[in-house]
Amino acid sequence: MPLNTLRLNHQASTHPNERIVFIKPLPRPPSDQASFDLADTFLRAIAAQCLPIMKKHYLSVTTLEEYEPNPEFIGRNFNNGEVIQLVLRSKNGGWVPFNFVQMVMMHEQI
Repeated sequence: MPLNTLRLNHQASTHPNERIVFIKPLPRPPSDQASFDLADTFLRAIAAQCLPIMKKHYLSVTTLEEYEPNPEFIGRNFNNGEVIQLVLRSKNGGWVPFNFVQMVMMHEQI
């Protein structure tokens, strides 16, 4: 998807990175809203941290999304940045350290 894509179906928000079109945490039940909000904050922080590098190297991502914990990978990239999925939680339910997820995000873009 080209840069500066108009997001017609997206609610106005403080978007941390104009080179990422959509940021999607995993859906959670209403009783786990705090976890959803934390995952959303985590993804937005990763997006904000990556903006200078993405600008410098002309990178763009259509969707940055959370992926469920699994033993096989911590991140993956589909169609050269169309979708980047990051695992934010470990199998035991704890959060993966921010700097580790940030490193995986950089790996998935290049």
